[in-house]
Amino acid sequence: MAESPAVVLPSLDSQAAREHLSDAVSKPQRLAPMPKVCAQLVEMTSLQETDAVRLVRLIESDAAVAGEIMRVANSPALRPRTPVVSLRQAVSWLGIAEVRSIAIAGALRGEVFHAPGHQPESEELWREAWIGSLWAKEIARHRHRHVETAFLAGLMHRAGAALALKLLADFEFRRRTVMDAHTFRDLAAEFEPACGRLLMNDWRLSGDVQDAASEWRHFRTSRQSDLAGMVNAAHLLAEHTLHPQLLGEQEVLENDVFASLGVHPGERMAMLSKRGRVREIAGL
Repeated sequence: MAESPAVVLPSLDSQAAREHLSDAVSKPQRLAPMPKVCAQLVEMTSLQETDAVRLVRLIESDAAVAGEIMRVANSPALRPRTPVVSLRQAVSWLGIAEVRSIAIAGALRGEVFHAPGHQPESEELWREAWIGSLWAKEIARHRHRHVETAFLAGLMHRAGAALALKLLADFEFRRRTVMDAHTFRDLAAEFEPACGRLLMNDWRLSGDVQDAASEWRHFRTSRQSDLAGMVNAAHLLAEHTLHPQLLGEQEVLENDVFASLGVHPGERMAMLSKRGRVREIAGL
């Protein structure tokens, strides 16, 4: 007896998924709220004087954040001559701004970069965001400007895509179906800007970070063209760091985004030489 032919299900009507996304981003409820501990940490570290003892106690209440701070403090690129053995040491060594950045990154990964059924795609977006944020910081340090805002903008530059991915995964789960890859990818790209803005506004990030993280692809026309340009360059460097076989060194060096930032050819080479440091901090 001949085998029955495989049943090919028709593609899901993308309009239903589009309506699901539109409905989600238009409602006032928080789609991916900042975890309480992270929100408290951001508030505490924004004060002119921060109580170090209270800060350590707060971090200790979240094992994931505490573990990541210890990991970064002991990473080959950042660790002191002797290993950091306590959270208090780690906070003192890294500094308040670095601790806050690590906490926000951890919260973002847990709340946003998680889409059941599409975890490989979420993980890839997370790597682009995390490594992009580290490169953005390196570029900002080199140019002596916007160091913390560059890190945040780099961190958030793929958050809109990740949130759209998460919402689409939820749609598939509710409808007990699977979208074709082309439709899924196109919808995630279509709603990336709106989802990113919604998330960053909800997390009370500054307007310059929101603009740069949303407009990095078209940085020349952005209201924050300089900061958005750094995010664009950071994304390029992240892609090269993750996939050097797909994006070669020469292609990176010749990209005109660096000229627009005033980063000369010799400086670009010096920047690329920090790939190992970035990979170590990122935990790759």
